[in-house]
Amino acid sequence: MQEEGWLLPSKERIQVMSQCKLITIEEDDANIRLDSLITKRFSEHSRNYIQYLFEQGLIRSKNGALKKNARPKVGDIIEITLKQLPEVKLTPENIVLDILYEDDDLIICNKPAGMVTHPAAGSLHNTFAGALLFYLKSLPPSDDPLRPGIIHRLDKDTSGVIVAAKSVRALPAMQQLFANREMKKSYLAICHGTLHSCCINTPIGRHPKNRQMMAILENGKEALTEFTLLEKKNGFSLIQAEPFTGRTHQIRVHAKHVNHPIVGDTIYGSKKNQVKRHLLHAQKISFIHPFKKVLIEISAPCPADFNDFWAKL
Repeated sequence: MQEEGWLLPSKERIQVMSQCKLITIEEDDANIRLDSLITKRFSEHSRNYIQYLFEQGLIRSKNGALKKNARPKVGDIIEITLKQLPEVKLTPENIVLDILYEDDDLIICNKPAGMVTHPAAGSLHNTFAGALLFYLKSLPPSDDPLRPGIIHRLDKDTSGVIVAAKSVRALPAMQQLFANREMKKSYLAICHGTLHSCCINTPIGRHPKNRQMMAILENGKEALTEFTLLEKKNGFSLIQAEPFTGRTHQIRVHAKHVNHPIVGDTIYGSKKNQVKRHLLHAQKISFIHPFKKVLIEISAPCPADFNDFWAKL
């Protein structure tokens, strides 16, 4: 059940009454994390936008603002105020970068989990692009003013190697390497069950019902991932994943496709919150430098949460 209205009247809420929605928790919704439930119910909005609403205290019950990990019960009434987002701008942020390689044209960093690549609705701060802009003072412009110097992106909760351009000539040269599949990337992930070594070649496209997800679709774009089983124990696999194409969420979707989703992936895997983020790490990247014409091969160590989960199994 979903209807317009307001649960907790106030002068401010009366002003935005037409933007308020009420949902009543039914049996199929009970004990599901509230952020997952609302993202599913309001699939026309991004996960970042839903996160923004939680941060602003705009998702409430009769007892006040709710946390994203709340698990409502049957009959609970939840009020969602669909507040307009502030204007998205790229601003310098004084965030220390973990720099793995740097020259006049390129900078390669180890992005921590929890940092978004560039600003977007609901994710205005703690961005890699903002940290770069503070460190370098200027970045080569791109078609998108929020992504200057950005060659590729990592999901917010994916840690590891990320490359950016420092010079105007480097941006198109590196983008061409990606387009020509001359950039070799290798990831580590911890998956449920035993994901045996295999090569998955199934097309990926935007989910037809939930626009914030990707899915295996016959009319999707080519997506090719090679999985290598490195170790297994106690019902989990440590795997290496090499994507030969660059589709959104590719490794996560392919892992789900073979019924071995990545641990902590609440979008493509289990809703159980075993860890705070999906355990996917961009471990290594290698390519021929477009100007120096030498092999650049850079690795990033796995973060503590990744290592700790595997060690404690």
